[in-house]
This record gives sequence, C-alpha cells and structure tokens, in this order.
Amino acid sequence: MNSSLAFHLSLLPRLSHGNVLAGALPCKVCDSPAAFFDVVDFNKNTGGYAFGPSGINIPWHRCENCGFLFTPFFDDWAPDDFRRFIYNEDYILLDPEYLSTRPRAMAGHLSQVLAGFESARILDYGAGANVFATSMSELGFSHVESYDPISLPTRPPGKFDIITCIETIEHAPSPRAILGDMRSFLAEDGCILIGESLQPPDIDTLRCGWWYVAPRNGHVSTFAARTFVKLGERAGMIFHLSGGPGRPHVLRSGTRFGELAARCGSALAYARLGAPGQWPAKGFYWPEGHPSQQFQWTAEPEVSWTIEVPDGLPRVQIAIPFAHESRGGFAAGCVIEANGKALATKVQERCIYAESAPLAAGEALVTLRTDAPTISNKRSLGLAIKVIGQSAASQTEPQKIQAA
Repeated sequence: MNSSLAFHLSLLPRLSHGNVLAGALPCKVCDSPAAFFDVVDFNKNTGGYAFGPSGINIPWHRCENCGFLFTPFFDDWAPDDFRRFIYNEDYILLDPEYLSTRPRAMAGHLSQVLAGFESARILDYGAGANVFATSMSELGFSHVESYDPISLPTRPPGKFDIITCIETIEHAPSPRAILGDMRSFLAEDGCILIGESLQPPDIDTLRCGWWYVAPRNGHVSTFAARTFVKLGERAGMIFHLSGGPGRPHVLRSGTRFGELAARCGSALAYARLGAPGQWPAKGFYWPEGHPSQQFQWTAEPEVSWTIEVPDGLPRVQIAIPFAHESRGGFAAGCVIEANGKALATKVQERCIYAESAPLAAGEALVTLRTDAPTISNKRSLGLAIKVIGQSAASQTEPQKIQAA
C-alpha cells in the first residue's frame, strides 16, 4: 500500500453515528446542520464526465430542514479564481448555448410574462454577454440594463423595479449574499424573477448524480422550493413557486408586483412537521434512534399538529419526514389533512408531502392519517417520524401512548 494513503487512513476516526453531526456544516440558508450528502469530481458538468475526471474531489452537503444542497469547496474563491478555473476559454465547450441561444429564448418567454411592464426599470443580474437585455429592448422593453459580477462588473446606478436572475443563483457560493446584493439594486417594493431548476423529487436516490450538480459549470448551490421559501423569509420577501415552463419563480417585497408574481405561480409557505421529541406525547411512542437521527413511531392511525399560516401566503407546502415504515408501502397510504380537508399527498425524499388549498391566515390543524398500524413485539407501529429541531428526552419506562 502507498505509505501516504496508509497514513491518511490511519487518521480516520472510528465509525460512529456521531460523525454525522461532527461532519455537518451550518446551512448557508437557514443555519440548520447540513450533513455530508455526496462527493463528485471537479470535472463533473451538466453532461456528466464527457471530458474525463480531474482527480479533485468536491464534497456536497444538504440541509434536511430547507433542502439546500451545496459545496463549501468554492467558498474562499475570488472572482479571478472563477475566471481562471471555471469561466475560462473552455467554458463554451460545457455550455455552448449560454452566450446567445439561451438568453434570446429566455427573453422571448419573459417578454410575455412581463407584458404590461414594458416601461419598468429592469436589471438582468448575472447577464453574461448582455444578450438578454439587448433582446428585451428589441421586444419593446425600453429600460433594461445588465450586471454580472464576473463578466460585467461595473455596477449600474439607481434602483430597479424588476430584477431578472436567470440560471445565475446556482453559481453563487452564498445565496444570502447574492440575494442581498440583488436587493441593493431593487426598489423597496420591487420583485426578482428567478429562472432556476429545482431539485427533483428523487434527489435522495440520485444524490449528486443529478445533472445539475455540476461544479465545472460553476454550479455550486442547488435549491428546493422550500429553500427559496426560507431564503425569502430571511430577506422579508414572499416566494412564488413557478407554475410551469417559461414561468420564473418570484421573490417579491410588498404588493406592487403581486399580480405579476401571481402570473408566474402561487405564493408559498412551508411547514416541516416532525415528531414531538418527548414522551409522553399523544399518538406517539417514546423517542428512539441516535442523537443525530432520532424518531418516534406513531402509535395510532391519526396524529396532529397545529401550524401558523402567514397572512398573504394561503398555500402551504407541508412535509412530514420519516425514518422507517412498519411495512413496505405504509407511507404511500398516508394522507395529510388541513383543517379536516384531505390533500393530495405524495412520498418523496423520505417525506410525506402535500400542498394545501388556500388556507385562512392564523392557526390551522394538520392531521396525518395512516393505515392501521402493524403489530410488532406487542406494539402497534405505524410510521417512524423524525424528530426535528430538538433533542428527544431520554425515557426509562417505554409504553404505548393511549390516544386522548
């Protein structure tokens, strides 16, 4: 064996579940622990490894709370580093459409979305070669300017009504920093249109084999819908999830562009609901599992939570993460209700998901209904729901919890 390899292997700690938390990083969006998720080679691009590997490993972390998937590898890179090693003369080989084809097509889509706002002052943030702004001008939009931290770093003066950010935010090591920079250009009641591919429902299976995890393209951050909800909350903005192809996501401040945002998609809030992390608790057994991965089995076919629905955000994406099922397919038979109304429910990312119909602002009751629990070791076990955001209390007398 190579002596250097043997030395590094000898430094590895003993296997322990505690290593999960020890190796976690603070999420760059919500500050929750983001555990190691996967690793790819530096040369992975949107076409996979068409140009071969580099031998340089890029680690990726993912936040269970908000879904942000990111790498810390580029955190200390300066703009010149990106110009030298990412956005160099080879970049055109990785993405031949970025210079002209894609920005022209996007201008065609967004000119329809922005119909009626031709006189608005618009900034294209992450503009590349300025093609989008030129195309929008040709389509009748008279006040469109460009800015790109790498290729067009001269900052335009004044404030803008609308900022477009098309396939740009995934290139930023710090989402909060880039959103803060965009907000420095934005009028107080302005909005940001974001063109961005969101993580697929089976990201836990694909891991970083997902095509959009592409460090050689400069993709260093990827997002779920709930990531943008949390990012918007921190910035005092409302997130609208894209309603379909050609419709961008929207972050808006105030009500001035509420109608425009609604054209693009629904305003969205997010609720991640977990086991109580304590015992006794109605409908749950005692906490189990390791400190970094605690869960509680449901003891009854109905458990409930209350959530606070924000004013102006009538739709709520609800997620209930689970660790185990008492039998195969158990989670797929579960249904989420909001205020007694059953919602279309699906399973993805080891979560049971639903999106509510419009809910009134204020307190709402969320109920998880399951099939009959499975009898196992004299216990009626349903779903092992993860404990979120707190440490479970240790219990010495485990017993079945009777439904109240």
